[in-house]
Amino acid sequence: MRVALIFPRVREQVHGMWPPLGIITLGTVLRDVGHEVWLFDSSFDPGPERVISELGRIRPQAVGVSCLTDFFANAAKIVAAAKGLGAVTLMGGPHPTIAPEATLCAIPELDYAVMGEAERTLPRLLAAIDGGGDGRELPGLALRDGEGVLVTGPAEMIADLDSLPIPDRDLLDVMGQYLRARAINLHSSRGCPFKCSFCQPTLERLFGRKVRFESPERVAEAIGVYHRRYDVRDFFFHDDTFTVKKSWLAGLVETLGHADLIHNFRYVVNSRVDTFDRDKARLLQEMGVYYVLFGIESGSQEVLDALNKGTTVEQAREAFRICREFGFRTHAYVLLGSPNESKESLLATEKLVAELNPNTVHISIYTPLLGTVLAERCAREGRTRIKNFADMDYYLKKSKSGEPPISIPGLAYQDLLDSRAAILKRRKFRVFTDNLRELARDLARDPSLDKFIFRYQSYRRMQHYFG
Repeated sequence: MRVALIFPRVREQVHGMWPPLGIITLGTVLRDVGHEVWLFDSSFDPGPERVISELGRIRPQAVGVSCLTDFFANAAKIVAAAKGLGAVTLMGGPHPTIAPEATLCAIPELDYAVMGEAERTLPRLLAAIDGGGDGRELPGLALRDGEGVLVTGPAEMIADLDSLPIPDRDLLDVMGQYLRARAINLHSSRGCPFKCSFCQPTLERLFGRKVRFESPERVAEAIGVYHRRYDVRDFFFHDDTFTVKKSWLAGLVETLGHADLIHNFRYVVNSRVDTFDRDKARLLQEMGVYYVLFGIESGSQEVLDALNKGTTVEQAREAFRICREFGFRTHAYVLLGSPNESKESLLATEKLVAELNPNTVHISIYTPLLGTVLAERCAREGRTRIKNFADMDYYLKKSKSGEPPISIPGLAYQDLLDSRAAILKRRKFRVFTDNLRELARDLARDPSLDKFIFRYQSYRRMQHYFG
């Protein structure tokens, strides 16, 4: 079949320099079983019009759209256009996984919602459609059934991640744009064992609670492929928590060393303050990691406990202290405005960020993620204020409605915005001088004016939350 897969993010929603691995992996799977595949990403566009025009040019038989909740309006437009061309229409990703029936009801042109991991489900569904069926016997789907919706149940998680192909990034129509950053993002695991109420159980429904790893050999193979193909030596692991299993990490470091993928290579990883210690720091240092990212969320232990984060403020202090000892650059993800926030807890967070002094920081405003424990609590208590899916972007400078995502007794929306501004203002000199040094080192190591321009443009777009 002629299949188009689409990532409907648009330019104003971009909060990083990274291509969508989901549709790239799916596209590679479909190509390898014989489908003719196109992958479109509207992240560099002001709207979905270019992609819709491309669909009219290639006339695919099936169109799949990957949808986060804040992409929903653009996704719906693309689905409607694809149905007008006579294509079978599908939507996957977080939004239809959590709300399959509501998604089908909201978009009359949508034929299927694909839930959870789709690398096995989607090829089977397309084979069923090609054979004249509708796939209702397959798990992991929601489809129309008369006047109602049939949900076939969750798809089985893919146990052996090594069985999936290395994603072929050349399938993506705008991959050349992303490569201007001269860095590659990748995943080496799926699943999250932690119970943060702002993420779970939504994350479990997407990827499961048990962490599944690619083998160290497979990770090294992928890095080698991308290095040879794109002459890139910088890699960002997007795994939720890279440091969750010491034995796997040790095996990866050894394998990368044998494959000569450490010397003159640099790696960035996400960690958690309660999964980080000196032993793991030594392994990361040996691997060539130079930048470690942590979700500290809040400087208030009361807020952390209310979020079911499972970490302590003291663990954050210790993790950042170890990073300083080993010379890692550090990044802090900060979450303002969760239901138990107060003026006192905002001040505690401001003080903790100043104390930890991370090199960079993302500051998000709590937004009730569909299907999570915290979102359901806010809905029950009548505290949710979001009226437009576009306001589900938790990195927005300010919501389009001018209202906070949730109401918090004793706090105004402006209190949250002021707290974010205060954190960033206090960091301006540190950010400027530190990043100037890092830029000089990076240009000496890999001189590229185009890389500098692309990264500068990306950071300028993110300046309202990226210190």
